[in-house]
Amino acid sequence: MNCGFRQVVNVLEIINEEFSNVFDEIPCHNTIENWVKKCGLDLYKTSGDKLKDSKYAQIVDESMMIGNEKLLLTLGVPAEHVGRPLNFNDVKILDMAVANSWNGEGVSRQLETAARKVGHDPEYVISDNASVMNKGIRCANFKHQHDISHSLGMFLERTYKNDLEFIDYCKLMTAPKFKYNMTKIAYLLPPKQRTVARFMNMKDWVVWSFKILKAYNGLSDEERKIFSFVPAKAPFIDELMKVQRCINKIEKMCKDKGLSKETGMKCRQEVMDCLLKGNQRMKSLGVQICDFLTKEVEAVEEGAIHNNSSDIIESIFGKYKTRKSPNKLNGVTPFILFLPLHAALSGKTKKEKYDFKSALENTLVKDINVWADKNLTPNLIQSRINKLNKAA
Repeated sequence: MNCGFRQVVNVLEIINEEFSNVFDEIPCHNTIENWVKKCGLDLYKTSGDKLKDSKYAQIVDESMMIGNEKLLLTLGVPAEHVGRPLNFNDVKILDMAVANSWNGEGVSRQLETAARKVGHDPEYVISDNASVMNKGIRCANFKHQHDISHSLGMFLERTYKNDLEFIDYCKLMTAPKFKYNMTKIAYLLPPKQRTVARFMNMKDWVVWSFKILKAYNGLSDEERKIFSFVPAKAPFIDELMKVQRCINKIEKMCKDKGLSKETGMKCRQEVMDCLLKGNQRMKSLGVQICDFLTKEVEAVEEGAIHNNSSDIIESIFGKYKTRKSPNKLNGVTPFILFLPLHAALSGKTKKEKYDFKSALENTLVKDINVWADKNLTPNLIQSRINKLNKAA
């Protein structure tokens, strides 16, 4: 329901009032939270069971800082592409680990822990291009399949980050946002350029530039004066639009169809038709992408179709960040156990098949506390309480 536990109680009270006490007695929000954590722990302990007799892949990534900690998630997904982008129904959360920071050895250890939970090694591991993840997968001696979106963003960064024309255009595009933010011109201002993962999120402002260019003659005199830098950069905007269209087609093909010998060939053909016929920047980008695709496809067996997108783990991180406490001092708490429950029961049929009663009877609050003591670290809010209580 994407709401807090107190709001769940409010909803149940309204239903109870309207339908003649159909629930009789309504549990408090603490009880409901404990139920969620009990079911989450029950599912987490057995998350590898359904993968024991099948080929699977792992997806691994670490979160941004949560308090003074980073959460490392390892997911289990089908090794063979399912004919569409992965969603929550395809995911098993195999491992959740917390540390102040992660290195290659730590990542390797958690990947091996997740594999033991299933009973056999994954066919391959999907991750971004972070050096920590690269080293961790290498130390675990697992096959590495790089995430397509992060990889393409990395090649865009290598091509354009230090390019003088790109830097100049970004400055020209940013300037009006500060000057005209609260004026009648604000409706035309460009979207915000992200500081983190900027080159993975170029699409919005590239499309904005292209649309302003096409609509320029229909703008008012004042608007044309403010955005006069756009037609002045028309050839560069056309270049970026062609690049973005090529990137989008490659990403869509890999996410919808999976990575195989066939899709690898089609993606390289797209690069040859679009980028390798362009200017020097486009050719440089095209060569990087073709080399990457060739290397990635080498890891795919004949007739097999791999997943090569880690979007689903980003969605899971996003789900946790929107639901966790806004107090940054809390860090990662036992509430993290709601993630296995959310992933496991996202489909209606799965809700109907899951035995909630058995999970609540067989899992105790004590079990949650034992798991938390073993897997989570003391958070800053607890350290604050302890320190100030001693001072008092």
